[in-house]
Amino acid sequence: MNFKPVFHVIAWLLGVVGLLMGLCGLVSVLHGEPPSAWTALAYSAAGTLAAAAILWALTRNDQELSRRDGLGVVTFGWLCAGLAGAAPFVLSGVIASPTAAVFETMSGLTTTGASVLPVIETVPKGLLLWRALTHLIGGGGILVLVVAILPIAGAGGMQLFRAEVAGPSKDRIEPRMASTAKMLWGVYVLLNVALILLLRLGGLDWFDSACHAFATLATGGFSTRTASVAAFDSLYVETVLMAFMLLGALNFALHYRTLRGEFSPWWRDSGTRFYLGVVAGATLFSAWMLHRSAAGPAWGAALRQASFTCVSLATTTGFCTADFDGWPRILKVLLLLLMLMGGCVGSTAGGIKVARIQMMLKAVAREIRLFMQPQAVIPVKLDRKRLDDDVLLPVLAFVALYLLVGVAGTWAMMWFAPDLATAVSAVVACLGGVGPGMSAVGPTLNYAGLPAGGQAVLIVLMLAGRLEFFTLLAVFMPAFWRK
Repeated sequence: MNFKPVFHVIAWLLGVVGLLMGLCGLVSVLHGEPPSAWTALAYSAAGTLAAAAILWALTRNDQELSRRDGLGVVTFGWLCAGLAGAAPFVLSGVIASPTAAVFETMSGLTTTGASVLPVIETVPKGLLLWRALTHLIGGGGILVLVVAILPIAGAGGMQLFRAEVAGPSKDRIEPRMASTAKMLWGVYVLLNVALILLLRLGGLDWFDSACHAFATLATGGFSTRTASVAAFDSLYVETVLMAFMLLGALNFALHYRTLRGEFSPWWRDSGTRFYLGVVAGATLFSAWMLHRSAAGPAWGAALRQASFTCVSLATTTGFCTADFDGWPRILKVLLLLLMLMGGCVGSTAGGIKVARIQMMLKAVAREIRLFMQPQAVIPVKLDRKRLDDDVLLPVLAFVALYLLVGVAGTWAMMWFAPDLATAVSAVVACLGGVGPGMSAVGPTLNYAGLPAGGQAVLIVLMLAGRLEFFTLLAVFMPAFWRK
């Protein structure tokens, strides 16, 4: 790895983080909040910008990023952003533990939405805006933004893009990577603006509208209310949020083509059809089970609870309007499966991703047919494209690694969690970028009750899930450091 080009890009990344923290400090001042709130943001912004400037000056060079350098930028860039972003929480006293502060920030940047704050309403608005902005830059991809504003050439620029746009395929909208990054961020910002306006029409003030919009399109889940979206008790707000959560979980390249007047890409994409079908089926089944359960709600109320919960967890957003931890066990298993699946490729959602699920199911179906007809030639196809083994093997390896990391993470969390349900759901929720789990980390609770060791385990899982394992694991390989 070439340290100078790697940390030169990280200097720009820290510059973006510092400027955004400074903006939040200004908002805190305008709201007349106590000095402890805006000074924490101001000091953090000044320190981050100073570190960025020094790092930029010390690492100026003319080298292009190699593929290996791109891996280094992604891994160390996310770590530096997480550490810098935790400073305002600690300096303000809102979160006393440094580990918990890093947990909150990494949860925002990875768009997980798991929180250690027991009461949200008492947190200064400047810090709430900073939480929301971590979702905004994490969902859109802070390094994709750096690719868009910097002339990063070489294989490393593509590696930054590949690490941020999760999934087995990376669509180039434009021939040049920087142009693709600009187009994706343009669509992302446009959808955020549209959602802010729609939420404002629904009765939310501008601050709540912006914070919830940033959390929705990023499929993050941080709210400005302790009770999450349930605090608004508005069918209009829930419907609008559901629509935009689904948009956030679909491929943004399809959104771009739709905005250009092509309406067929959405329906022609098999991943979109599969995903929407699974969510619709899960919603109807959940509503039916809730309605027929003992002392269950009326059909309309059951459908409302089930639809928002299933959409929220399937898109890995994590907003809550119902305590699903009290639902029948069969529904809790279904919700865990939705968390594991996640959204589509090229989206802001986490999880295994729909395309990988499709490929895995088609590969299994082919093996079953070959077991009956050993001499047959049966290709695996997705969207009328043949998938060779060099495409299928990495997908199967990723799914196996995802499950192995989940099992290892559950074993590690058993040392810190009060019960198995907490350990399993916390790992699934943090690895998939969902947020709320079950039992001691359920939708009405938070992660503050876990000890620092458990929070540290979950920080690693959040980062590994967001970077989809291979980027992070490559740093631990001796070949990564060898010249």
